[in-house]
Amino acid sequence: MSRDLVIRNAHIVFSDGIVGDRYIVVRNGVIREIGVEPYHGYSDSLYIDAEGLLVSPGFIDTHIHGCCGFDVCTGLPDDILYLARELTKYGVTSFLPTTISLPHEKLIEVSKAIYNAYSKWSPGNGARILGLHLEGPYINPVMKGAQNIEYIREASISELKEYIRVSHGLVRKITVAPEVNGCLDLISYAVENNIVVGIGHTSGSYEVVKEAIRRGASIGVHLYNAMKCIHHRDPGPILALLDDRSVFLELIMDNIHLSKSIARFTIDYAGVDRVVLVTDSISVTGLPDGTYELGGLAIVVEEGIAKVKESSVLAGSTLSMDKAVKNTIDLGYRIEEAITMATATPAKSINAYYIEKIGAIKPGYKADIIILDNEINIYKTIVNGNIVYEKQ
Repeated sequence: MSRDLVIRNAHIVFSDGIVGDRYIVVRNGVIREIGVEPYHGYSDSLYIDAEGLLVSPGFIDTHIHGCCGFDVCTGLPDDILYLARELTKYGVTSFLPTTISLPHEKLIEVSKAIYNAYSKWSPGNGARILGLHLEGPYINPVMKGAQNIEYIREASISELKEYIRVSHGLVRKITVAPEVNGCLDLISYAVENNIVVGIGHTSGSYEVVKEAIRRGASIGVHLYNAMKCIHHRDPGPILALLDDRSVFLELIMDNIHLSKSIARFTIDYAGVDRVVLVTDSISVTGLPDGTYELGGLAIVVEEGIAKVKESSVLAGSTLSMDKAVKNTIDLGYRIEEAITMATATPAKSINAYYIEKIGAIKPGYKADIIILDNEINIYKTIVNGNIVYEKQ
């Protein structure tokens, strides 16, 4: 049996506050005990002294296309595993690899790659792979954003069945536009098969989005972006998503995709238990400015802002999760509030809080933990009790 890991002198970040003078005992990858110092347990344990630092659940990114030169959509399992490793330096301990609209054959290839990477993954590889998020191809071409219109199409339950089959059931989330032909029935099918449904890239009416929610859709995907705007006589999808307390709301907190006032309004209105911080990052994250490619489209990055070369539409982001948390704190939210939106809330949005038991520091939960300071600088990242990143 491996030695216990004991984190001592911890200031633990809980959803309702930060509590100091605590220790955490990890055994076989699971948090077994949280207590008040001093610790009087086994002397042969592996100790981490967190004096002067915060101890938090690891960040969970439920909407990420790539980072650090690695792209989910290459269809290469090793790229996904390399991505898992690189994300740990940003405090990410779990992620949901996300596709864009692609030909059916290519999405089959990516679905297989997710399964192969998932099968090869071990805690020493880096961040936990939570499944597959299909963003498209069943979206509204009018609201395509940076997705390639050539590959956007009407909903197909038979295609979705193939993605489920070749990924061995790893399709965890799908983003659709409910006004697209066949999408309402696809939503019902997805929910029946335990797939979380997000509403995004949509110009659907208030009424059709409400019907999608009634059928089980439960996430507003990068709220406001690639959605028809609110009008006082035509409230549209944004108000339908904001208005329903059962719906989680993704925000890209890079201070580019949203104004600070809109971000603050959304968090204040919906609360930290509904708002999910996501990066929507693409493979150019962490790379220098230049011209790159995304789904067959030329992407230009200038001063860290990625845009489609042809249209100047924002093309995902170059945001990291630690920066998203910092930006949220800079808006005036407490550390524990910002971290909740990057941990417990995203975990709950895809049911990982209850299934994998991640997103919280509590007995019985996975020891997916980060050690950081008040400025959200990451010192250590721990996945399943394994130290996978240490600041040099």
